[in-house]
Amino acid sequence: MRKPLLLQSGVTMGISINTKRAHKVRHLGDLTVILTWVNDERALVLLPTHRPGAPWYIVMDSAAWQYDDMAYLARASIKAAEVLGMQGSETKIGSILHDHLGDLVTMPSAPPVEKTKTTFGEMRAMADGQLIGGEEIRMDRAEGPVYG
Repeated sequence: MRKPLLLQSGVTMGISINTKRAHKVRHLGDLTVILTWVNDERALVLLPTHRPGAPWYIVMDSAAWQYDDMAYLARASIKAAEVLGMQGSETKIGSILHDHLGDLVTMPSAPPVEKTKTTFGEMRAMADGQLIGGEEIRMDRAEGPVYG
């Protein structure tokens, strides 16, 4: 999904996020936490579980260190509650953000490469005539649409 992002300076840039290839998804009552990649950077995404189309609050990996400071976390939790339309849930949001920082910084730096469904052969490892391992040979799936 590609959405325009309006920065504080008034400059608009596109963001690329694929929630179907998320690293981890957790439903915590009225909040959903998605650990995924935004523009090829690790990100923690908070969104209301029961309100489709509601705004999201995103913490990028490059800014995650700030959320370890309790004063910053408190201010960010107030802003997140405002963005998500969940005023009164600031403490819960702050707790969720802080609890998931470790998951954010330890998740892989990029999503796993998708492979084609078609196999192009098989690779086998043999020792003394005995099969000890093997796997199918598949190509990396190209980015963008695939036809045919």
